[in-house]
Amino acid sequence: VRLVGLSATLPNYEDVATFMHVDKAKGLFYFGPEHRPVPLQQTFIGVTMQTKDRFQREKKMDEVCYQVVTDALKAGHQVMVFVHSRKGTGSTAKALGERASMEGELDRLFTGGDGGEEGDENEART
Repeated sequence: VRLVGLSATLPNYEDVATFMHVDKAKGLFYFGPEHRPVPLQQTFIGVTMQTKDRFQREKKMDEVCYQVVTDALKAGHQVMVFVHSRKGTGSTAKALGERASMEGELDRLFTGGDGGEEGDENEART
């Protein structure tokens, strides 16, 4: 049985190899940033609040995440958001989508459209 563990952003590859019982001398292969066609930039952002209310903390994290993501997208960059759990991934994606929709930026920033192409195209056909 051969197991392959891959990740574009995994900084602790040796820990993963240990977890997978890999013989590091002959079975661990690391391809550093010099092998990437496009450099990867990681940004870690901490959000602190003086409340124990989980809902308020998550709401603040979603607000900060939205601002960072939209700033990067507006600058022409691609963005990946890593969240601690599958459930958190879904709720963060939903929060980002709802906020983008409320701000009128969903099509332009998150789906690649400018929000007006389809309407203009339909008008041209009639």
